[in-house]
Amino acid sequence: MRSTIRGVLSVAVVLALSCSLAGLVSAADTKLYDKGLAAYNAGDYKAAYTFTLPLASQGNPAAKNLLGMMYELGKGVPRDLARSVSYYREGAKQGDPHAQYNLAVSFDSGTGVPQNYREAVRWFRRAAEQGISAAQYDLGVMIERGRGTDKNFQKAADWYQKAAKQGHVQAQNNLAWLYEKGKGIERSLVTAYAWFDVAAAQGFESAQQKRDVIRAELTAVDLRKAQVESAQLKKTILQSSN
Repeated sequence: MRSTIRGVLSVAVVLALSCSLAGLVSAADTKLYDKGLAAYNAGDYKAAYTFTLPLASQGNPAAKNLLGMMYELGKGVPRDLARSVSYYREGAKQGDPHAQYNLAVSFDSGTGVPQNYREAVRWFRRAAEQGISAAQYDLGVMIERGRGTDKNFQKAADWYQKAAKQGHVQAQNNLAWLYEKGKGIERSLVTAYAWFDVAAAQGFESAQQKRDVIRAELTAVDLRKAQVESAQLKKTILQSSN
């Protein structure tokens, strides 16, 4: 069974911890943003707001994304979903990939804006093309389901693979499922086992269950091939994350 569940707010928090400094135009801006982000991560949201607001007012897209998350979550400010989306939209239009992703999530879930799957796909794609693994995964889900775009298993598999190679566990699980069923990609129980095993190694319980089911269907030779492929994938993914 595939898992395509996504926690909107928990994802936003993760992005806050790893938000890029793209768009910062001076050393002073970088220092101020660092202070705001450090305060946010430390739970001092009032200070985070104080540091971040001037940058956002000056047009900094990364700061706009951080403010958008603060308004979405009600951290340091009263929760205001419409204002959150406004900040995400501004940052997204300026090219910040995290703002693009958060705007896409807002459209997908109808949070602070009328639900619009086509707009969600548009912004997931923008963020995915800039390498955001969560966006690549979510774009794959949208394409696989035909939500806001034409259904296309091959394109979904391509996006899952990009995210999977970056260590996105749900993308690894979904890619394995496509390999198992031969949807959009040549059927291979060996490769399906390998990707399920990679996801299982990260604690994804349903992937572990699927891996064990497939294991029983493989010959001893194919099982060895699958284990070797899994080991190579784990090594590659680990190296790319370092």
